[in-house]
Formats: sequence, structure tokens, C-alpha cells
Amino acid sequence: MVTSKMNHRKNIILLLFTWLIILIPLTVFAEGKNNMLYKFTKTDSTLSFYGSFTLNKSPACLLEIFINFNHIKAMESDAKEVQLIDQGSNWNRIRYVYQKFIFFKNISVWKRKLDIEKQRLDYTLESSEYNVATLPKMISFSGYYQVKNQGKDIIVEYYQYSQLAKSSITNIYLNIVKNEAINFMKKLMEYSNAKCSDKPMTGS
Repeated sequence: MVTSKMNHRKNIILLLFTWLIILIPLTVFAEGKNNMLYKFTKTDSTLSFYGSFTLNKSPACLLEIFINFNHIKAMESDAKEVQLIDQGSNWNRIRYVYQKFIFFKNISVWKRKLDIEKQRLDYTLESSEYNVATLPKMISFSGYYQVKNQGKDIIVEYYQYSQLAKSSITNIYLNIVKNEAINFMKKLMEYSNAKCSDKPMTGS
């Protein structure tokens, strides 16, 4: 009888601990190679991701990579289709088609806007459609790229915030979003290193 009560208490404590893990936002910090840092905060339906890396490259070239359609398309090698829908002097609207395996397909439209003075590009998801009804609906997705001078180096910051409808697989999908963000940062850093010349030297 005593053993049964103790097991019951253990089960209650375990259940409460599990709920705390689910309900309390989880923040994780990590450090990658080549001065790449990132952290993310995840709840049961949202993901906030921040990453940065250090380069000694031209800020103007980095901003061009962020906004220029040809660069964007070159970095999206996993996409089945990347189409420029519309653009202005400092903004564009791009349609992406991703297809994984045979049955999964996603079509999304993103708007990007560049602020030269702030050396920052903001992006927003305007629409997203899946051909699989069981996947959680994307409620919002936005973020920015930022270029900052730090002595002789340039800091590139990448931020994204995503919110999904709650479902039984939302947590799994948020983990996929997080891993894709990390992989994209690595790709952006490698591409920028290959395409941009070194930051011009300034006089002392």
C-alpha cells in the first residue's frame, strides 16, 4: 500500500515536470565553427532564432547578397523553383516552391525590404501553402539580416521568429525549422566568403 502511494506521487511529480518542460520557453545557446554563434527560444508553438558570424568582407557586398534575386536563388539550391514576382529599388517579392520526397510540397511567398542606412534587411512571409493537410498552419514568420561594423571585422546577424498553429506535430516541425535556420546560416557564411571581397582597409 505504501509502495503504491509512493509510485503515485512519483507519477504526479513526473507529470508536473513534463508539463513544465512543455510550457516554459526553452532557450539554448550554442557555438559553431568559424565564429558562428546562435541561440533559440522555443515554446509549444513558437520559435525565436538569433544567429551571428564574423567576416572581414565588404558590407555593401553582403547587403547585395541579402536583396539581389540572383544571389538569393543561388543559395536556395534545395528549392524546386525560385521566382521573382515583383521588385522595387529596395524591395522584392519572391515565390518559392519546395518539394521533398514525392508527396510533400510547399509554396510560399516572401517579401524583403532593404534599409541601406541601417544596413538591415527585413523579410516577411506573406503566404504559405502545403499539399499535406496534417502539417501545422504557419501563422507568422518574419525576421531580418543585419550588418554591423566591429573594429576590423563585420558582424552578420540573422534573426527569425515563427509561430505555428498548435498540433500534435508542431514541436517536431519547429525542430525542423530550427535546424534549417542553422544550416542556412552556414550556407550564407560560406556563400558570402566566396562571393565578397575583403573589407576595404581604412587609414588610422
